[in-house]
Amino acid sequence: MRVFNSLLFLFLTLPPLLVSRQVVSDSSRLGNPQYVDRHIQSITDNDLLSAFVYDQAGLDGMRAFAAAGNVRAAYETWGTYWAEKEQPRYATQNFRMLLDTDLLMTHEDIRRHCAIYPEERDSALGRAELLMRNIIRVWGDVVVRFDGPVDFNRDVGQSGKYGFHYWIWSRPLNSAYILTGDERYLAKFDEFFNRWYEQRNSITRGFPELDVVYYELGLGIRNRMFLEHYFLPYRNRSWQTHERMLKTMLAAGRWLYELQKWEGYRSGNWQAHGSYMLVQLALVFPEFRESSEWLAMGLRRLREHLRDDWFEDGGHSERSPRNYTMATYLIYRNLFYLLHAYQANPEFAEAIRSTMGKTVDWWLTMITPTGEIPAINDSHRGLFPTLILRDAAAFFHKPEVSGVMQNLFGIPSGAPPVLPSWTSRHMPASGFTVMRTDWTKDALYMNINYGPWNGSHTHSDMLNFELYAYGKALAVDAGLGLTYDDPLYIPWYRSSRAHNMVVVNDQDMERQTVKGENVIWNATPLLEYFSADHQGYQRFGVSHRRQILFVKPHYWLIVDSLASKQVGDTLSWYLHSPESLVPFGNGFRSTGTPGLVLLPATKGWVTRRGTGMAASTQNLTPGTTQENNWIAFDRMTVPGATQALTVLLYPFQHPGDTSVCSTPSPGHVRVATGHRTDDILFPERLRDGVEIESDANVVLITREGTLPIRFTVLHATWLKFQGKTVWTSSSKTSADGTIPQ
Repeated sequence: MRVFNSLLFLFLTLPPLLVSRQVVSDSSRLGNPQYVDRHIQSITDNDLLSAFVYDQAGLDGMRAFAAAGNVRAAYETWGTYWAEKEQPRYATQNFRMLLDTDLLMTHEDIRRHCAIYPEERDSALGRAELLMRNIIRVWGDVVVRFDGPVDFNRDVGQSGKYGFHYWIWSRPLNSAYILTGDERYLAKFDEFFNRWYEQRNSITRGFPELDVVYYELGLGIRNRMFLEHYFLPYRNRSWQTHERMLKTMLAAGRWLYELQKWEGYRSGNWQAHGSYMLVQLALVFPEFRESSEWLAMGLRRLREHLRDDWFEDGGHSERSPRNYTMATYLIYRNLFYLLHAYQANPEFAEAIRSTMGKTVDWWLTMITPTGEIPAINDSHRGLFPTLILRDAAAFFHKPEVSGVMQNLFGIPSGAPPVLPSWTSRHMPASGFTVMRTDWTKDALYMNINYGPWNGSHTHSDMLNFELYAYGKALAVDAGLGLTYDDPLYIPWYRSSRAHNMVVVNDQDMERQTVKGENVIWNATPLLEYFSADHQGYQRFGVSHRRQILFVKPHYWLIVDSLASKQVGDTLSWYLHSPESLVPFGNGFRSTGTPGLVLLPATKGWVTRRGTGMAASTQNLTPGTTQENNWIAFDRMTVPGATQALTVLLYPFQHPGDTSVCSTPSPGHVRVATGHRTDDILFPERLRDGVEIESDANVVLITREGTLPIRFTVLHATWLKFQGKTVWTSSSKTSADGTIPQ
């Protein structure tokens, strides 16, 4: 189970099969209804006032009133103490009001940020004014105007009710006060909070056995807004509000502590969010006698997640480049902020700083030339939030982040750009490989996805890719709809046929036990080669191997080999594009410029065309969707045979750019573009009588006119051309060279 959301887009991963039960161990007090009722859901004044350690200066009066049973005076005394307490005061600044861009900052830093970027100020104030009139964007794109008091039991969708109770929609009220000092925003938040508190134990559930209020993600996210509001000095805050806020925080800490203690480490973002909140509650409220246990338990789980939830290359285990990678990265970035602000656990803070920079490198690798985060698995497409990049550049002292921002976003760094030491990068740990020509907006770029399944966020895809060139998205994944309540989420967005891959019988592949196998990566400055196979269609007797060659900086060649054991199954090679595609030779060509030529070099495949929804490449607000075009090349299986489909993907920049792709003989593909002709040879499949001999995986011979002038060998020790040895190596390596004339 994993959940996350944003004020503009909410993505709730609550598949019924995964959340039908909130399972707790026999040792956990969460399984005891009396404990949950008396010490979490309906905390008494005596229970709350007994939970304090009254050794803090200024709490003597509260202890006396508590002993005398004067609860109102006790809470009023607490209110005075809280207002005067020296403590860090911070709030969240977002990029364009998106939750997965949460950055903790001081109030002064938020005001400074909004002075530099007035659109952020305008957005916060505009949304705050809507909230003042009870107009709430409760979930995703669902906006409700409450004519009377807000009904927190309002039906806003099965998953939507959980998103409503994250309270992300309330954040603009806190921001508006920080920016203006106008206490009417605080009064409105208090009004909302007290109304919620009165209703909290009567909220009906979207899923029968998953409480809307008391579950990990709700507690882990909602209380961030409550705490940031509670830091703000509202002179008219009532003693009842202090009472209710304290009971809310104590209940959250107790519930989260029981869960983290007895259910052990659980991979993914849910427990990370819950453990983060447990740590924050402990740091903010050391006056609770249970806080030391909360802190130790929360940090224990977060250490485990830092160790086990991240691949060595910086990718996150849930393999969703934006939604869950960014959310969990920011948990640790903000945890560092808290540990530093409260001067706690400097060793863990340093471990965060020394580890999480790898994720920034992973993002720099994955980012498209148009500045987008790819919509792979349960990720929305959208521009990479520059607020996060700026923060990362400073936090990790990475000038290459600023260089990428300058090149791709036009944000000046004040110095000549320092760019990453790589362009393409092979990342087998997380199961992604990126091919890229350079760090400009016009770069040719492809990402390839072949990693393991990791829970409900993984789509039914394997060896699929996205392709960008000359500042445009030319082949893309479907990504995620606006929310998980989208009726197309299961039948389309997650399906195999919504991805750029080979599909059998238009059925979803078996994904849970499948990943890319026999992965090969070879590269030189002129040629990059990726190869892997998978067994996701074993139930149909089909095995698939995909080879992708990037002849830099010109085009890609995709060679799919499909071995089958039975007759009558349909093999379908899918490509999805936001471009309009029209017939061109035996393939297709996009009508726009720049564009993409799609040419099969193999005969005997029948074409189909259609449309399907996908994460938008036009409106880059995360969660927006658009209708894209797709084409498919189809062919029936032959028992005991391996069928190959070779397809040229040629991005073109000008209307007159042309290309031709053919297969003169088995193991030999010829690509002609303008005055250049490339012969791409796979020596293991070549027949006798050709002019090339080698032990390479792949050989590329480039001709200008009729003369061969260059060669590339991948993973080889020797190359013969027309019977003459032109290159040797003492060990297997990859190299470019020239052919003597």
